[in-house]
Amino acid sequence: MSIKFHFFGKDCIIDRALADRSGLELALVKKNIEATNTLLLNQVHGTEVVVIDSTEKIYGNQDLPKADAIVTNLPNIVLGLFTADCAPILFFDEEKNIIGAAHAGWRGAKLGVIQSVISAMHKLGAKNISAKIGPMIQQDSYEISQEFLDEFLSEDASNKSFFANGVQADKYLFNLPSYIEKKLRESGIKKIENLEIDTYKNEKDFFSFRRSTHRSEKDCGRNVSVIAIN
Repeated sequence: MSIKFHFFGKDCIIDRALADRSGLELALVKKNIEATNTLLLNQVHGTEVVVIDSTEKIYGNQDLPKADAIVTNLPNIVLGLFTADCAPILFFDEEKNIIGAAHAGWRGAKLGVIQSVISAMHKLGAKNISAKIGPMIQQDSYEISQEFLDEFLSEDASNKSFFANGVQADKYLFNLPSYIEKKLRESGIKKIENLEIDTYKNEKDFFSFRRSTHRSEKDCGRNVSVIAIN
C-alpha cells in the first residue's frame, strides 16, 4: 500500500451542490487514485474531526457531516476537501498507513483543527506524521484590519511576527501559511512541506474567494484536495 494525494484546482471542476461528481471521479482516475468511496465534508470553519476506522462509518453523498477534518486507516477511501483561499492540509503516517485531511482557515487554525486531526490520528496508532500545506492565499495577497491583528495578538503577542504593514496605515498583511506551520510544529509535526502557491495570484490554475470577491463575481469556484491509501 502507498499513500497518494493531489491538490486540484481548475483542472477538476465539481458542482457546488455535489449533485454531479463526475469531474472529480475523472480527475482521480487520471491521477491513478483508486476510490471505492470519496468522502467529503460540510465544512463549517470549526474543529470537528470525522474518524472513519470501520466500513460501517462510511457515509454517502447526502447529509455530509458538519466537520472540517477527516481521518482514516482504511484503504481506497479518498478523503476530500474544498478550499478557495483557506489551507488544505494533508496528513499521513506512511509506516502505519493512516491519513488525514483538514480545512484550515484562520478561524479553524486558531480554534485548534490541526491539533484535533493529529490527536485523532494518534488514537488510530499514528506515530510519525508528516503534513503538506497545499495552495492557499499567501501573505502578499491577504490584507486584514487592525481588529483582526488585535485578535491574534490577544492569543499570543509573538503572533506579531506573522503580520507585515499593508499599503494603508490601518491595514496589515497576514501570513496564514506560516501561522499554520507554527501550529503544526507546536503539535509535534516535524516533517512539513508548504507548497507556497498563492491561490489569489495564480488565476490560471486555482480558484480564489478573495479574488472573486474583489471582482464582484457571483461564484468563486472551489479547489479540491484529496488523499488516499492505495
